[in-house]
Amino acid sequence: MDNSEIKNQIYRGGAPVGYLSELNQLEQNAILFLRYWSQCAKADHDLQNAFWATITYDLGITKTRQAIDAFDEIFTLCVKYSRRPIMKHDLACKCIGGDESCFANIIGFAQDEELEDALLLASNLVAPKFASYLVTSARKFAASITKSECNPLEAEESYYQSYSVH
Repeated sequence: MDNSEIKNQIYRGGAPVGYLSELNQLEQNAILFLRYWSQCAKADHDLQNAFWATITYDLGITKTRQAIDAFDEIFTLCVKYSRRPIMKHDLACKCIGGDESCFANIIGFAQDEELEDALLLASNLVAPKFASYLVTSARKFAASITKSECNPLEAEESYYQSYSVH
């Protein structure tokens, strides 16, 4: 195996395939959570604070905690049972890689109850016997991060809706 083959193996799944702005809010959040979980140790503190402030502002404390718990399950499955290293871009990067796109689509399909499609994509990222667990966790994450227009704001969310970061 020559150096070009090794280099292509290392970066498989990281090639840019689109931009965050082309995705819906759920898919953007899924990618941002994936990046955050992967880079939290080396991410800039101001960027981390802005990330969490935005999520909490949008969802409130309770739904943010539910999203964190569900995403932690997803991330653990991806780390322990991935078929190969999952490539991610930096937290502030505006483009998305192939693996990130696949990941976002799993979440989107899970939200839309298109479970066969979600399962197919999940089996590309993790070992097939763990793909159904990934899809189940993706459904929980999608439910927690999606704002419901028909539910009134919780008391704690009302406080954060009027909170200004800048």
